[in-house]
Amino acid sequence: MKILIAFSTRFGTTEKCVGMLAEILKEKAHEVELVDLKKNIRVKPENYDLVIVGGSFLAFRMNAFVKKFVKRNLNILLNTKIGIFMCGADENWKDEIKKGFPEELLDKAVAKGYFGYEMNWDKMNPIVRNMMQKASKTTEPVSKINTGNIRKFAEEIAEALS
Repeated sequence: MKILIAFSTRFGTTEKCVGMLAEILKEKAHEVELVDLKKNIRVKPENYDLVIVGGSFLAFRMNAFVKKFVKRNLNILLNTKIGIFMCGADENWKDEIKKGFPEELLDKAVAKGYFGYEMNWDKMNPIVRNMMQKASKTTEPVSKINTGNIRKFAEEIAEALS
């Protein structure tokens, strides 16, 4: 089966997570294409058996490139098998994800997931870095990617395609 993973990343964590997800799905003999929505806005979700879409939340908002992709393709996505995920520091993700995606799309999703987060200070501009360091109360790099959640999400996707 042909799977599109459409994502956007701010500091690289989402890209790292979708790379892990893609490897798991490829091990299950699925054809997977990764599309960074910041670099490619012309992707056609109707060309895939299943579309996975997600990105990073920062300051309680979904990545703008992901929001635009969903808005532009909502009718197609509502008629396609879909998985939705988010990365972000708010582990209360089941409420948070509702702020980034239309309710009807969330209701239709065969899988919803939370992949965790990282604090890569060297990749952030000084204003964001200062704000995030104060909020997290640390200046040390933080990696809280949840590989178990990524694997569980991949299993749910594979099951939806079987």
